[in-house]
Amino acid sequence: MLWRLLGLQDSTKAERSATFWVAVMAFATLASTFVLRPIRGQFGVSMGVEGMPELYSLTLLATVLMVVPFWSLANRMPSRRFVAVALHTGVAALLAVALGLWWVGDYQWQQDPWIGKLFWGGFSALNVALPALVWIHAVEHFSKNQGKRLFGLLSVGATLGAMVGSKITSMASSEWGLPNWTMAVVAAALLGLAYYAFLKSRRPCSQLEGRDTSQQVATGGILQGLRIVVRDRRAMQIAIYMMLVGFVATAFEAGQTELVGAELHRAWEQQTFLANVGVYGNGLVLVLQLLCTGRLMTRMAPMALLSSLPVVSIIGLVLYAVAPTAGVIFVLQVVRRGANYAIEKPAREVLYTPLDLATKHKVKFLLDTFALRLGDLAGAFAQVWLRQIGLGVSGIVTITIAFALVWIAIAYLLGRRG
Repeated sequence: MLWRLLGLQDSTKAERSATFWVAVMAFATLASTFVLRPIRGQFGVSMGVEGMPELYSLTLLATVLMVVPFWSLANRMPSRRFVAVALHTGVAALLAVALGLWWVGDYQWQQDPWIGKLFWGGFSALNVALPALVWIHAVEHFSKNQGKRLFGLLSVGATLGAMVGSKITSMASSEWGLPNWTMAVVAAALLGLAYYAFLKSRRPCSQLEGRDTSQQVATGGILQGLRIVVRDRRAMQIAIYMMLVGFVATAFEAGQTELVGAELHRAWEQQTFLANVGVYGNGLVLVLQLLCTGRLMTRMAPMALLSSLPVVSIIGLVLYAVAPTAGVIFVLQVVRRGANYAIEKPAREVLYTPLDLATKHKVKFLLDTFALRLGDLAGAFAQVWLRQIGLGVSGIVTITIAFALVWIAIAYLLGRRG
């Protein structure tokens, strides 16, 4: 009964073991990042919408500084080594974050705002890089068919981690009264658990349909990933798709920053609100993943799955224009998270499964980090500029919907080839 509920009734022992350990890796990695995301979000609220271009510029800079060393590792090492090195580097970075948060004190960003800005930029880069490592590991070993059947369960692990991480921070700020720096130490410990799960997953992953490439190196030069994106039409389409993911998401982030700052005046209330968005959003994601994701992945056309998030975003933008309140933005962020992690992201990851090793290692990391954050930056500048020229909520929503329609068109092009 349990195997049928999870969609594992026809899976092999290696598939079940690999899925379990990669799901644990996803759980620990997402829990690690979600412990700190509400703290980052509260600093963003304190900076306001007008501060978003600077923060996203710092994020893009931190991402660039991270991508090139990663490419260098991937060009010299197989994934079994460079993923381990990257996870250890992440642990060290999170301990540095703990030191910075201890130095600045809870919510006292105005005393040393440069620490908050470094935290925003550096953590925002880590926030996309660490989950990318999990999916690089997954798409390297799982076939396209296995991905359609099992990536939903990997996403369940990620969702549980996001829920646990958000709940820890929510309780720490509203009930336990723990200082923020302790959350960074917890995040580092959780990332250590992710490394342990990665080690345990390597053997069953190597047994999946003879797809063991963990000893192979994606040679071709440090900048090979960039060359592939420029020359390969499908890689370029995925790059544009990822930039639009970031661009449209920033519209919701700007609305959230504006409304939470206006309606909630205490820093701990803002942090609790943002943590609860994660808790309830991921609760919805978990229900959808357990009941729907596996069935949808194997029965629906890729185009429909890939366009689910932009369609939900368009509906959400219309509702935001009608009723721009913190309560509405809370509901919209929860629903968007459901569409994103339960439907769109698993379908997006399947796109990489049949591709070559260089694309899985170098291009995927570039697109999951740099392309996404480039879209964030463009969206941040757009949101500030549209407000500066006096455009109201309806005008901003209309322009953002136009970009969401382009996003759907790209989803169609990607989904056509499945």
